[in-house]
Amino acid sequence: MIASIDWVTLHQKFGFILVVAAILGALIGLILLVTPLVGVLLKVYLRVLLLAVALQVVLGAALYLMGHRPVHELHYLYGAGMAVTLGITFGVGRRTPWPLSKLPLVIGAIVSVVFAVLALTSG
Repeated sequence: MIASIDWVTLHQKFGFILVVAAILGALIGLILLVTPLVGVLLKVYLRVLLLAVALQVVLGAALYLMGHRPVHELHYLYGAGMAVTLGITFGVGRRTPWPLSKLPLVIGAIVSVVFAVLALTSG
C-alpha cells in the first residue's frame, strides 16, 4: 500500500500547500503591523508552518534516499532557507520587546514566502 503512493507528486503538492500557507502567513504579518491583536495568532501560525516545513524536509530527504533528485541543486538551499528563516524568526522575536518583536515576525513571514516560491520553482 505504501509503495503505491507517488511520493514525488505528494512532495510537490505539499510544497504548493506550503507556498500558499506562507503567503497567508505573510498577509497575517502585514495585518499585524496595523492591528496588535494578531501577534499571538501569527506566532502560532508560523510555528505550525515550521512543523509543516520540517515534515516537507523529511519527505524530501526520503525522496533523496530513494534516488529522486530535484531539477536544480539550489532546491535544497531554498528548502533549508525557509526552515532556518522561520527558526531565526522565533529566536529573534522572543528576545525583543513587544512593539519591536512584530518586525522579526513580519520579515520572517515575508522571507519564508520568497524561499517557498523559489523552492517550488526549482524542484
